[in-house]
Amino acid sequence: MAQEQYRTSTYCTIFGAALLCLLLFQSSVSHVSARCPSRDDSFCLQVDGFDTIILDGNKFADIKKVFRNIKFLFDEESETTELDQLMLINNQNLKKLDRNAFGDFRFRRIVIRNCTNLEHFDPEAFNGTKQIIRAIKFDHIAVNDGTQESFFDALNSIENLEELEIYNHKIRKIRSYTFRQSLLAKLHLGGPLEELDNNAFFYLYNVRILHLSKSLNHVRQHAFDMKAENNKSVDIYLDGKLGKLERGVFTYTKRPLTINLYLKKLAAFDAAIFRPILAAPIAHEIIFHGNPKEMHNPCQLIWLFRHKFRGVFTFKDEPLINEAYFDPWQCSYHSNTAEDIVEEVPEIEEVSRAGIDSTNNAAPSVKQSLLTTVATHLIVDLLYILPFVLVI
Repeated sequence: MAQEQYRTSTYCTIFGAALLCLLLFQSSVSHVSARCPSRDDSFCLQVDGFDTIILDGNKFADIKKVFRNIKFLFDEESETTELDQLMLINNQNLKKLDRNAFGDFRFRRIVIRNCTNLEHFDPEAFNGTKQIIRAIKFDHIAVNDGTQESFFDALNSIENLEELEIYNHKIRKIRSYTFRQSLLAKLHLGGPLEELDNNAFFYLYNVRILHLSKSLNHVRQHAFDMKAENNKSVDIYLDGKLGKLERGVFTYTKRPLTINLYLKKLAAFDAAIFRPILAAPIAHEIIFHGNPKEMHNPCQLIWLFRHKFRGVFTFKDEPLINEAYFDPWQCSYHSNTAEDIVEEVPEIEEVSRAGIDSTNNAAPSVKQSLLTTVATHLIVDLLYILPFVLVI
């Protein structure tokens, strides 16, 4: 019966590589290859210990039909089929994933890559497989600001999602409360993303890694606010120029942050933005990648070595850096708005570590320097008039 239904079907098995390739002309498959992935417009099933279905090419416009047609290859007695991975790649004819797009198939990981016209996602597109998906990766898709709501609704329906990667899309702004996957641990957001709105990650209770777009240039004040209050640190990677960071942007989160900055790409390091992070009651950390010489103005970093902090900062590629490192630039004391923020954030006596160790923060504050200067002048004046008093 199956032979009648798929009268032009061909099967090939390569025992050495444990590879099964299937040619299904009626389900729009036109090539068979001895490799997996195979040539364009082909279906490939890899069964070498990591079960993967690869749909490669433009002829898979009706994804639901494909999965209905290949169901006979698997256990007909079972209502569902669980596999490790689905790769849906190089398909410019695919424009939408409909409700329950994968039929009775369940996947632990899904990769959708180079489907440049895939713009629409039904909110229940992953309905059939949402219980077991752990990771999803998108790269070169057409989802944009107008279609992102249903796209993220579909993703938020995946209850056990742990890792999400979205690259080369058309979304410019991540809206408030966009991500609501309570178990998500790793989130990678690529370009051309430009703006993060307030509370974008509010319901990510277990997130540990936020790797954000190089194109990001506007981050709202409460963008990193998170509902969960715990000691699980969050690693934030900001690999870009960061044109506009609103003041207080990192200070409202209730979790410890490790903020990774890349000096070569950093447009400015504003003390008014980053000093409150190091002075906060929570012990945050800033990690600098690269060399200060790569910055347009290395003096923007000098204030780090002239104040006491509860938090930690580290130069990953220059571990022995200290204040003397900046002597060639003849940095003034108040470089980069340090003067403006002396009154904003009180000094904290407890010092954990900054740079190499706490000795880098031994310099007095401006207020302490002024008091010392006044006291010195008083003592000198007293010494000057004391002899005349004794003579009288």
